[in-house]
Amino acid sequence: MCFLQWMWSPLALIQRLFTSQHHHHPRGVTQHGEVEPPVFFDLETTGLDTSGCDIVQLSAISGDRLFNVYMLPRCRIAEGASRVTGLTSKGQKLFLHEQPVDTVPIKEALQLFISYLRTFNKPLLVGHNSKRFDCRILLRILEEFYLIDEFLEVVSGFLDTLLLSREMFTLPKYSQPFLVEHFLHRGYGAHNATEDVRALQDLYRVWNPNRQLVNKHTFIYQTQE
Repeated sequence: MCFLQWMWSPLALIQRLFTSQHHHHPRGVTQHGEVEPPVFFDLETTGLDTSGCDIVQLSAISGDRLFNVYMLPRCRIAEGASRVTGLTSKGQKLFLHEQPVDTVPIKEALQLFISYLRTFNKPLLVGHNSKRFDCRILLRILEEFYLIDEFLEVVSGFLDTLLLSREMFTLPKYSQPFLVEHFLHRGYGAHNATEDVRALQDLYRVWNPNRQLVNKHTFIYQTQE
């Protein structure tokens, strides 16, 4: 189900993902001088193999504007992933903690996500451990469905809060559940993408990183000419 609340080479992909570019305006500011709104996003997937796993849940939030969609995966959900997320599939049905959830086809889910992002002004996509995990999977599947160019037109770049937090703070751990407990003094439903993005947005507000740090840890995806 899509919930909108308005209140192909893996090596080539990795090489392009980590490409830097010079911009005529500072990262975090649009070419018209407006501050880019951060959109916090997270994926739940069938496993940890970024070169082959499928997306099962995609969530994003900015302020109170929430996006959430479930997809029926094209491959088996690994037992470890099911244990962590509570997501399982049987036949043409997806279940969350043994309760059926509505799904949409993967391509349609990606198109809905792009439509959601279009409602912002070239947002910065913010995720935790996104540089090594979420971005690689999302961009690979966008390429698979020939949606990568359309996607890149509506975002300005990516920010990984794992890398950001490692520079900002000296802590024993940097997992998102630990950071939420440490800074927000609460637990939450980790490994549910909707709860993950809500918690990450709250963390980011508390951290309030300066523009220099945001620029330093922002990265872009460069398509091949």
